[in-house]
Amino acid sequence: MKYETSLEEAELIGALLGDGHIYRRNRKYIVGFTGNPITDRDYFEYLKKLISTVWHKEAKIKFRERAVRIQLNSKSLVYRLIEEFKIPFYKGKCAKVKIPKQIAKDWKLAKCAIRGVMDTDGSVFMADKPGSPNYPSIELTTTSKDLSEQVRNLLRNQGFKVANIWAYCSKTSVLPAYKVPLNGRQNLEKWIREIGFSNPHKKSIALKALGE
Repeated sequence: MKYETSLEEAELIGALLGDGHIYRRNRKYIVGFTGNPITDRDYFEYLKKLISTVWHKEAKIKFRERAVRIQLNSKSLVYRLIEEFKIPFYKGKCAKVKIPKQIAKDWKLAKCAIRGVMDTDGSVFMADKPGSPNYPSIELTTTSKDLSEQVRNLLRNQGFKVANIWAYCSKTSVLPAYKVPLNGRQNLEKWIREIGFSNPHKKSIALKALGE
């Protein structure tokens, strides 16, 4: 049975595209999220509440030395994500993910998905540039070229000044990574005003960059 996608579900799907996974094998149906055990602790509590509200599932948070994880078991949810939203679940899926069409075509939903992606796979930082100390930047890093181009185009259509995507290869990954940069104070102010952060750690860095 199909039902309408809410803003909250669009955000969860964005987080899933960023640092999540779907497992369907041997009669096991799992949806999971992975994050930093220190900086993402509060954000994962937020995700757990969102999962309960949107998907009506009780998720478990597990803290480990190197990661914090959320995992829930649901055959119906796995099939909804795979069949209705066409989210890949096979090995190597991270290089193929993109925001589902029914979400991407509606900016109200799309910006929530982008928020979820940025809360998991994005970063906010300040750098000293010639003549511009503490220059703020937002940056999405993903191994999916399609997702990087999709996010860039969606943001540009809404008036964000997105620099060119650049690719690099990390020593710890066999896949190239693609960075989507939004540089400068105006971009950051517009982001907070129109999209925002649900990850408290990233939000605090953004506000500090703006002197708030």
